[in-house]
Amino acid sequence: MKVAFLKSTFLSIAGSLLVLTAACQQDDPAPEANLPNLRPLTPQEVKTVSGTNDFAFRSFAQISNLEGNKNVFISPLSLSMALTMTYNGAANGTKDAMKQTLGFGNASDEEINQSFKSLAELLVGIDKTVQFTSANSLWLNNDFQVLAPFVSTNQNYFQATVKELDFSSSGAKEEINNWVTEKTKGKIKTIVDQVRPDHLMFLINAIYFKGTWTYQFDKNLTQPRPFKLEDGSTISHPFMNLKKGRYLTYRDATKQVIDLPYGNKQYSMTLVVPGQNHTVQDILPELSVNNLNKWLSEADSSSLELYMPKFKLELKYSENLKTALKNLGMGVAFTDQADFSRMIPGGGLSISEVNHKTFVEVNEEGTEAAAATSVGIVVTSLPPSITVDKPFVFLIREKSTNAILFIGKLMRPE
Repeated sequence: MKVAFLKSTFLSIAGSLLVLTAACQQDDPAPEANLPNLRPLTPQEVKTVSGTNDFAFRSFAQISNLEGNKNVFISPLSLSMALTMTYNGAANGTKDAMKQTLGFGNASDEEINQSFKSLAELLVGIDKTVQFTSANSLWLNNDFQVLAPFVSTNQNYFQATVKELDFSSSGAKEEINNWVTEKTKGKIKTIVDQVRPDHLMFLINAIYFKGTWTYQFDKNLTQPRPFKLEDGSTISHPFMNLKKGRYLTYRDATKQVIDLPYGNKQYSMTLVVPGQNHTVQDILPELSVNNLNKWLSEADSSSLELYMPKFKLELKYSENLKTALKNLGMGVAFTDQADFSRMIPGGGLSISEVNHKTFVEVNEEGTEAAAATSVGIVVTSLPPSITVDKPFVFLIREKSTNAILFIGKLMRPE
């Protein structure tokens, strides 16, 4: 490979995450049939998850503010993994800025990378009814020389498959996008819009999750109900009905929290619904790792009938995501002062773009969701039932690790 000193040299990193939940079951699964396969987290894993979740809430708040009253859905896990692989090529002040933004504290590179590797392995076997896989790849421009330690670090810790391509070939983009499509089961069909000879590489992260609701939403009970928009108007939209389920719920003066389990109840969807006379914007400042843990620790088990909307979203973020990351503290990575000298000899790279695509569908059978992240680098008292009929925040997470896979806000169901 040739040494990379060309002007306008790009590096793109992509991450994909898919969540699926299939057919539901009516009754509690027999506990002995599907006991959670758990282990205590190491101290560093606890710190990494806490920092990553903090990044999740901070990035979501930034994007939510920038998007205004639009629906939002992002995968902070996908963003974190894609940006951590990028971080492995950063140095000096750029490395410090990314480390702070991603919430890594004082951890060493070895500790950060090892904790991501071990956490991904742990998530695979927690629930026998849940499929979880994580796949990563590096697609290298065969006209450039990439530093071996950068490649081997992502191979060792992220199990990245490495492949060289002719970036001047029209088939390069198709090959990369086909990999993303395969790993997200067709939900993200493209993450790379163009592959040029001056691109340096593409790093792709893909996560796949498939599980089941623990309790069933009866399709026969789904019917239109009014959904109240924040501008005061209402729309008619299909609402699902859960008659015989159990879930956690918490309520205070500003919000209600509803935690709906999947499978053996290690994975769940958590809804944060603004209380009367409050909006999503009102509760955004309350969203944090500590508050979420507090609300759930104080939640009660409920079997009240539940109504919530079906919805499907397909979203893409680029400029607002780039702005959000700058606002969160890693602005230097987008400037001529950026230092990614651990990627290619001489460095001279900066992030030019960050793209993130997401998909989510929530219905009676469960939840299907996908996300892809692309980072480009260039030189230089309770009622008898509960009805979720207004905009709300929602998360998909795993309990034993506290890992947040997705976070979003539904302002208008579609």
